[in-house]
Amino acid sequence: MLEETASVISLDGDRATVALVRSDACGGCAAKDMCHPSSGKTMKMEVKNVAGAHPGDKVIVSLPSSELLKASATAYLMPAVAAVAGGAVGWSRYGTDGAAIAGTVSGLALATLYLFWQGRKNRDSIPYISRVL
Repeated sequence: MLEETASVISLDGDRATVALVRSDACGGCAAKDMCHPSSGKTMKMEVKNVAGAHPGDKVIVSLPSSELLKASATAYLMPAVAAVAGGAVGWSRYGTDGAAIAGTVSGLALATLYLFWQGRKNRDSIPYISRVL
């Protein structure tokens, strides 16, 4: 279970916007720029408010390790597999390097579109507020 301390900024139904302080672990992360920091050391994030927190509360935001592993595998492995499969299909169908390249690019583009669509559709695996401090 991954846990970070945060402050609740606002509420929207069963969701809360929280401000997290970047931990030292963020410095070595390849996706650190995707977290949309609002300032150098803090970032805003939408989470489920299952603990009933209110604006101004200090909270613990949690994400099960299995969810992180599943998201990482999907985000990194799917495009790689789709690119290789697309290249193999292009090569086997037409037998040229150009077709293999076109197949690779097509596979990568389809995987990217699928991941974008899944990310917009599947909002159930977002982090949640596990407790109020």
